[in-house]
Formats: sequence, C-alpha cells, structure tokens
Amino acid sequence: MKRHMLVPCILLLLVCPLTAKSFGYGLGMYGQSDLQDMGASSGGVELSFVYQPWLLPLGNPSMLIKGSMGSDMQGSLTFPYVELGVSVDLFRVIDHPFNFFTNNIVAYDPAISVAYHFDREGASHLLSVGFSPFKLSQKDFWYEFFAFYVAMDLGTGAVDNWGINLVRYTYIFK
Repeated sequence: MKRHMLVPCILLLLVCPLTAKSFGYGLGMYGQSDLQDMGASSGGVELSFVYQPWLLPLGNPSMLIKGSMGSDMQGSLTFPYVELGVSVDLFRVIDHPFNFFTNNIVAYDPAISVAYHFDREGASHLLSVGFSPFKLSQKDFWYEFFAFYVAMDLGTGAVDNWGINLVRYTYIFK
C-alpha cells in the first residue's frame, strides 16, 4: 500500500521542473494523543516537503509529504508516523489583524488538509483531516500556528488519535 502511494508522488516530483518556485521544505513541532488510551501521548519534530504548483487566491492546493521524529506513545524515541496528503488554502487576504507578526506584508490563508497517515507504532493506516486556522504566507515562507488534526482508522472508521502542530515553518525554494 505504501509503495502504491509513494510511486505517483515521486513521479510527480520528477516530472515537474526543479527550477520552479513551488518546492519547499518545512520544520514543525507537534503533539498528539491516543483516544484508545487517554494517558498516552507523543510529541516531537516534523519534517515536511511541499509542492505548490499554483498561487491561487481561492482554493490553492499544495501536496505534502511529512515524517516525524519524536517520542511514541510509550515514551521511547522513534519515527512515529509518515503522511502523504493535500492541503488547500481556503482564501488569501492581505489586510488582516495578524500583520503585526512580521515587518513584511504577509497573507492570511487558513488551510484544510487531508492525508494518508501511516502510524508506524500500531502499523495502522489512517485518514488524517486537519485545519490550520493561523497560516500566514509570504513569497518564500509559510508560518503556521496551532494547526490541529484528527486521524481516523481506515479499517474500523473510528477516530484513532488527534494532535496539534504548535508551529511549522515552511521555506519555498527560489
């Protein structure tokens, strides 16, 4: 199943011109909690790779591949999950109340995301649905704060875990 998901993504990245200003990488900090065991939680850093082919004012899509490194639900250091998905900016506004964060003009563009989430600990296949209410973007950077998600087990249809990305910085190549 993982190979079937990775092959189209790798082909897409190889077909696109490498000089395009649409590739990037990101680094974030996350925390998540297991709903089956309320005391179990994990946290760590998340590395992501981004492909953003367009810059549309409404419904702007981005393809994301994410991997995490941190503690698992038992507290040992590991690589808890890998995600492959799509994020869509709902709208883009330049005149907003969050302009005091930076010296440059930033756009406010909240986003929703849907991803295939492979949890290595339980070897489970999950569907992750997320919302990033505080996403700011510039020409070369994205800043995301307090983006949360819920992951549902594809086999049972039950909610498996939920989490929050405290902060994520994404740099878009020139």
